[in-house]
Amino acid sequence: MTKGFKELSSVCQAIASGRQSILLRKAGLRESTAESVFQAKSFYLLPTLYHEKDSKNITPDFSISLRVEIIRAGDLLDWSKIEKLLPLTAYHPTTIREHFDSRNEHLLHFAHIRAFALSPIWQLPHTPALSGCRSWFDLPSPPPLMTESAVAETDATRQTALLLS
Repeated sequence: MTKGFKELSSVCQAIASGRQSILLRKAGLRESTAESVFQAKSFYLLPTLYHEKDSKNITPDFSISLRVEIIRAGDLLDWSKIEKLLPLTAYHPTTIREHFDSRNEHLLHFAHIRAFALSPIWQLPHTPALSGCRSWFDLPSPPPLMTESAVAETDATRQTALLLS
């Protein structure tokens, strides 16, 4: 089964450019913390504008340009470690702190990832099946002629790996 994971459009752009190699997640409104862990080892990122700072726009369709593979996943329980990682991400620090402190559980799930750029970009219409405040979605099979190329490692991705080791 092909898995998709909704992520902020700004984070997807940072991953595509090699500025970010970690995903941080707290459960969506309709998910338990356990349901939001990174279980799939490979998945496509569905860029969304909905939770971007100062935006409540609904993404008209999904322009899927990345597939990621998990190098390592787990929980971050120490805010000081998260603070060191935040400059290496496109996440808004205040929002991440709110997520960390929410639900009486001081934790965030993380996935250290390796990203692959897709060509051509996979256009997927925004349908009711892809709606809602959920993280994970089942997707149709990707287009047959789509190719992938690894996003190059950068100083930021190497620094993230060191902080997570």
